[in-house]
Amino acid sequence: MKKSKLIFVLVLAVVLMGCKTSPETSMEFSNPASQNSVYPNLYSTGEQLYMSWITKNDKETEIHSLNYASYSNDTWSSTKTVATDSTWFVNWADFPSIIADKNGPLAAHWLNKKPGGPYAYDVNISTINKSGNWSQALVPHNDETPTEHGFVSMIPWDNETFLAVWLDGRRTDGRSDEDYYKLDYAMTLRGAIISREGAIKQRFLIDEAVCDCCPTSLVKTSGGAVVAYRDRTDNEIRDIYTSRYNGEKWSNPEAIYQDGWKIGACPVNGPKLAAHDSLVSIAWHTGAHDNPTAKYAYSVDNGTTFSKPVTLNDSTSLGRVDAEIYKGISYLSWIEKGNNQAMLKMASFDGDKRINQSKTVATLNESRKTGFPQMEAINGQLIFAWTQPDSTGTKVITKKIPLNP
Repeated sequence: MKKSKLIFVLVLAVVLMGCKTSPETSMEFSNPASQNSVYPNLYSTGEQLYMSWITKNDKETEIHSLNYASYSNDTWSSTKTVATDSTWFVNWADFPSIIADKNGPLAAHWLNKKPGGPYAYDVNISTINKSGNWSQALVPHNDETPTEHGFVSMIPWDNETFLAVWLDGRRTDGRSDEDYYKLDYAMTLRGAIISREGAIKQRFLIDEAVCDCCPTSLVKTSGGAVVAYRDRTDNEIRDIYTSRYNGEKWSNPEAIYQDGWKIGACPVNGPKLAAHDSLVSIAWHTGAHDNPTAKYAYSVDNGTTFSKPVTLNDSTSLGRVDAEIYKGISYLSWIEKGNNQAMLKMASFDGDKRINQSKTVATLNESRKTGFPQMEAINGQLIFAWTQPDSTGTKVITKKIPLNP
């Protein structure tokens, strides 16, 4: 009898220890996005979660709206609209976003087509005033070239301003097929400090040659800001780099890790950062050595140095990663190939220590129509969002995973 009790106590202890940081079962829940909604973006202030998405308002036209809603205490707010137009560039990988602070929404961005070619479009950024009205859009880059400008990331910077970065194609203007492999014609990574009233305070050139169309990621740390992106060298190595902003200047870009992925085209697969104080986590995808791999690394010094990478998946990764930090634990998500469908996977780490085995959050359509799944933490929950295509159209889907304290 004593032996049975001892075994029971040991088993119970193991179970309780496992529950301490392991996610429970994921659960799909409703959200305000209507039918024909696509490409959600999540932004958490810690107390409030904001989700933006695009809605195609009429199947026969190209009129789209950028909508958003907030989520707290397991309840969504009503849907609000930032802007509506028929001239937007709508893309599965380069989609709008919204940022906020404790006072509510702060800024939103989308992409507006211009004459000159199929990939000629500008970044449009709108700010919101105290009355809740969105301003006329501003264009943060100061060139008029009919080229690609996009893959925007934004964060609040101080009480008066926010920081935005984007991929900028001004040097690709007039680029021929032969010029593509000359870095003088490469995309650049640029940024700006923008006031909450929509005035450009300062512009930056962060990197002179980057991959054409991989999403960027931007976070604020206790030491400033960190941007992550896919770089491009003169021999077409396209690994993940970071640069840090201390309020005055950007540091020289450095590789997170020398994956050595040589590819003469853009893989449309960017990194994702998460930060809390001086802790920074990053997830990324690489196809180096013909091995599609998802990786994770972390920094404890505001992104100055990073740990040796941990492999999340080393054979069937499709990338489209995300990262989040909650109570010191890093959560990473990625898509990988399954037998018949793709799977949205996640894992959690305390530094190098894996907390739980890789968990399947959902099965997905692996096509581009799914977009880039999003993940954010709020009030002890991980919230996921993605686009689900079916025979009737598309719809933004949300799931949540409770995290035991």
